[in-house]
Amino acid sequence: MIYDINTKNISFLRVSADLRKRGVKNNKFMLELYEESLVGVDPHSENLTAVQKIAIFKECTQNVWYYLREIIRIPGDGKLEGGSYKLNLGNMSMTYLKSKNKNQIVVLPRQFGKTMGQLSFDTWILLFAATNANIMYSNKEFKDSKEALRKIKNLKERLPKWLTDLVADKGDKDNEEKKVFARKNNTLMALAAANSDDTAEKLGRGMTSSNLYFDEFAFLVRNKLIYLAAAPAWSTASDNARRNGTPYGITITTTPNNVDTEHGKYAKLIMDKAAVWKLDCLDMSDAELSDYIEKNSSNGFIFVQFSYKELGKDEIWLKKQLDTFQGDLSKVKREFLLEWPKSTESLVFSEEQLDKLHSFIKPPMTSVQVNGYFIDFYEPIDVKTNYIITCDIAGGLSQDNTAIVFVAPDDFRIVGDFRNNKIDTDATRKLIESLMKDWFRNAILIIERNTYGLNLNQIFMKDREIEPRMIREERETLGEKTQKDGFTVKKTSKNIMYGVDTNVKTRKLMLELLPEIVDNEYDKLVSPKIYEDIAGLERKKNTKIEHSDSSHDDTLMAYLVFRYALHYGKCLRDKFKISPIPSKGNIKVVSSAADILRIEGILKVARDMDEMSSVNSDVFRYIQDQKSKIEEKTTQSSAVNRILDFNR
Repeated sequence: MIYDINTKNISFLRVSADLRKRGVKNNKFMLELYEESLVGVDPHSENLTAVQKIAIFKECTQNVWYYLREIIRIPGDGKLEGGSYKLNLGNMSMTYLKSKNKNQIVVLPRQFGKTMGQLSFDTWILLFAATNANIMYSNKEFKDSKEALRKIKNLKERLPKWLTDLVADKGDKDNEEKKVFARKNNTLMALAAANSDDTAEKLGRGMTSSNLYFDEFAFLVRNKLIYLAAAPAWSTASDNARRNGTPYGITITTTPNNVDTEHGKYAKLIMDKAAVWKLDCLDMSDAELSDYIEKNSSNGFIFVQFSYKELGKDEIWLKKQLDTFQGDLSKVKREFLLEWPKSTESLVFSEEQLDKLHSFIKPPMTSVQVNGYFIDFYEPIDVKTNYIITCDIAGGLSQDNTAIVFVAPDDFRIVGDFRNNKIDTDATRKLIESLMKDWFRNAILIIERNTYGLNLNQIFMKDREIEPRMIREERETLGEKTQKDGFTVKKTSKNIMYGVDTNVKTRKLMLELLPEIVDNEYDKLVSPKIYEDIAGLERKKNTKIEHSDSSHDDTLMAYLVFRYALHYGKCLRDKFKISPIPSKGNIKVVSSAADILRIEGILKVARDMDEMSSVNSDVFRYIQDQKSKIEEKTTQSSAVNRILDFNR
């Protein structure tokens, strides 16, 4: 086997080069060639020898990358015979996972070939790679499923005539709903849409195929009923295919749809429960890839998504799409920015605020694998920095996510994050331990004191290496003690509490911090996970703020646990010398005891502001003015006076 670096299909060479630049070691597999005599040979030439034709046919039966790179022709490009297959990171990832028989859900911007990638791979299965295979196509409407079969026919017709003659058989059948490839006993069927719940369940139970393809799944009405009914039949068929060495798997491709619809919400749920595809996965062995999916997916799927920027397009290209859709921003957001829309009536933040936030999100610059889990980082990693590692812990029961956020100590921007709904508390403990001891030996640790986090706090507070870098606060507890003479006296005891309590009261205070952060520190919220959590917040009828049924808030709450400790606690300021940054955005007039606690750290910083060269004159004057108002307001309360005395 060699790598054909002389191929005329430049798109394959570009993807190989892109992977190499991104640090992927396994970066040439799409250039594989087993029959070395085929270098420089055009399979579409009319002057091929019999020996060359045999070599090409043999290569097609064992090498999907050769088939896509040199054989297949895609209708369009103004050419009757079609144009060469254009490889990009998106359809490359799809094909790689299909070649590994992995279930996947794929979301790519429009015009990047996710559907054509599926159809092209399936022509390879049907004509060359498989025997006794049955592939079923489902789409939002029956006409769309039949359209996919028409495209399959177009792809087949553009193969070299001599090659189709080799795979043709008089028993072949070709109509708009079903195709039979008799030589290998392979079939392809288009499935009708379901117009009732009963029809949906019957349709699903009838999908006894090892290869299922759902296109535009988020728009497929009753998709949940269909999929859940189809899963057992697929499982049995895929077991048989595995034993027989036949390709198998479920592929879902879709454009985002409104998550207020049942079918949009279910598609998003499958996506959220899947392991996230990383280009680093290309360097995994088959066993390692399976282990990664097992650890990071609660439904056996892997989620593939690339932005238009990751696929090589720029803002000029995006503007052209906006012009094409005559300024329909909502459609551009859905089909090119891959945003999942929802009704805006109950949303906490306005569309304008969310648009501003979205403009600052970044794809991960790198992902670090720790204990089989990927941590995303949005800027170069500095292992010497005292990052704040702040954690929202779940139980790994596929309900909520365990989320870990890395925060920069200088301006509180998000540096990295991790989210997983499968990881259990023991694996979480080992992950945090590795991060604190092996990777970031100066990091500061904050763990939410919920049901699961309490146990981790108790474990790490006994660890001599981690305990000094844990957040803790002193708490006074009022109790009673009965003396020997029978009298009961009140007694105040002081306890050290590690981590941050999350209850109804503290969660409310955490969320009260969020509007100022969104309005004034939007450039620090670069994580797509944080953006999704913020965009999914709803104000319920009782005015309580919660995530919607189709979203989560775990990554956001992990970040807010840190912001709460920063504003209401003393440990970060006194022990680790990290204080709120004086600015117009985080200093305001006191109106309650809670506000007093929130600006406690600001007062201390303001009193020493002459030594702070980073504070500009405008902010300096603003702080002076606000400080005067604060001190005037707080003289009315003895509790407040005690706080001021403490700061003085």
